[in-house]
Amino acid sequence: SMMPGDDRRSRGMSLGGRRSSVMPQGARKVEDPRPLRDKAYMSKSIRKLIVYLSEHGYDRSISSQILTSPTTKDFLAIISFMFANIDPNFKFIGKFEDEIPGVLKLLAYPTSIGRSALTAVGNPTSWPQLLAVLSWLVDLLKYHETVTEQESDGHFDSDDGHTMFVDYLSRAYALFLAGEDDTSALEEEVAFVFGSKNAQLRQQAEQLRAANGDVEKQLQLLSGESPLQRAQSTNRDLRADSAKFEAHIGQLQEHRDKLTDKLQAEEAERDSKQAELAAVLAEVEGHKATVAKQELTPADVARMGAERTHLEQELASLKKQKEAASTEQWDAELAVSKGLDRVHAKAAAASEAALRLAAVAAEARMAPPADDPVSVLPSVLPGGGGGGGGGLLSVDPVAARRPALQELKARLTESLLAEQDALLEAETGQTRAADELAAQGEELSELKAALARVEREEAALREQHARELEERHRKAEAIHEKIASSRSGLESSLAGAQGELAALQAEHESFVSMATRSREKMYNQVVGVLDTLLSHKDQMQDQLADLKSHIAQRAAQLEPLLVEGEAGKGRAGVGGAPAAAVGRPSLGLRAFG
Repeated sequence: SMMPGDDRRSRGMSLGGRRSSVMPQGARKVEDPRPLRDKAYMSKSIRKLIVYLSEHGYDRSISSQILTSPTTKDFLAIISFMFANIDPNFKFIGKFEDEIPGVLKLLAYPTSIGRSALTAVGNPTSWPQLLAVLSWLVDLLKYHETVTEQESDGHFDSDDGHTMFVDYLSRAYALFLAGEDDTSALEEEVAFVFGSKNAQLRQQAEQLRAANGDVEKQLQLLSGESPLQRAQSTNRDLRADSAKFEAHIGQLQEHRDKLTDKLQAEEAERDSKQAELAAVLAEVEGHKATVAKQELTPADVARMGAERTHLEQELASLKKQKEAASTEQWDAELAVSKGLDRVHAKAAAASEAALRLAAVAAEARMAPPADDPVSVLPSVLPGGGGGGGGGLLSVDPVAARRPALQELKARLTESLLAEQDALLEAETGQTRAADELAAQGEELSELKAALARVEREEAALREQHARELEERHRKAEAIHEKIASSRSGLESSLAGAQGELAALQAEHESFVSMATRSREKMYNQVVGVLDTLLSHKDQMQDQLADLKSHIAQRAAQLEPLLVEGEAGKGRAGVGGAPAAAVGRPSLGLRAFG
């Protein structure tokens, strides 16, 4: 990190008049080596800034969210608070964007901050630079606090050892000049002082070892299951419980929707039953009116019953005739289909025969090949050759074949004509059967119409209207009772489900709120513990580094005196007691080393 230099002479933390500084002036402009735009570095700087502001009484709200993208007002409040910790009398005289670069220069900030970055604080390009400034100021203030605490504790600084040796040498030399060679008292005094300081350093080292041991134990404890891991485990449990509650709420809502749909279906069914009941009642009233208007005698009723029986018998006979006609039609269609198949087969055979006949005629017209056993040279045919003599064959083969072929053609033509006549007869029969079927269908339709008229007349004379009406009234009352009971049950179930859903929603909201508060509290505790551990670790490392540096400085300062002491021993053999007196202080140096 870019810690400020250790200038012990800059004790006065004052910015009055913009002329004093806690840092030596004249720092040259260098490029900032810190990873300013690294998210991890920015997060660490934000945590460090939050810890410092929280520990030093910052009177405004502060959080990671605010420091991620702060406003100009937030930045001005934070940097004014930190400048006030440097100089309690500090106040901005003019525009802050003009004064802050000058103050940082007085504080020897290693890099320069442009005015454009201060005019757009929350800009992602300028905020990392300003956050680095705030982090550097935190380190500066912590360094000042550490130096102030060490001064208040009365620790000797880097000049105490040198002053002590100068005082010892002055007193020893005075005794030497006075002729006194015994400096044991001075040596014992120096040895006592260095022994006490060594004891203090050992005690501090032991304390540091013990503190380091405690830190290692804490780190070992944290290496198992850290507070963050416990918080994450609790967070996972809370999220799982929240998911379960949400799933249960979803199931209840689905159940409520199903109940609502069921209620709507029951209401629709009730409306349809009511409409059906109204239609039945209207039909009954119409039948009652029809019966009331009719004047029938028992003889008319008996006549109509006999007519009904006759019509039923006639209808049964017509049904049988219809079935017989359908069977005959099917048989006729099957016969026609078979006849067509035969005609098509014979037509195909006739076509094939005609093709063969044409092929034979073509062969007859063509010259026979040389290897045909029937073909012979023209000289052997009747009347052929040029010698004038008779041929070897006395019969012309072509003339001999022609009558058989003509007879075959005649038979095929006669057969084709016969098949065509049969096909025409079959089509005529099919047409006649279709006409008969249509006529029977029309007759059947007329009979059905007559039967429908008879049935309507018969329905008007039913004697069971009263009993049917009474039965329907009972059914309607039962439907009304069923609808009422279903509606009451559904309403009570729906009300219970809504109440349970509201209670579960309230419980879920309370649980989510409690879980959120617990998660935030545990997160803050974990962040505080981690920041404390990191700060303690950094402090221990700084103290160890300072201790090592202090020991190295003391060794470097004592080395010349040790060499001088060794040289004094050499002079003791020549000069006598005074040289021994000068050389004796090396015992105290060795004891300190």
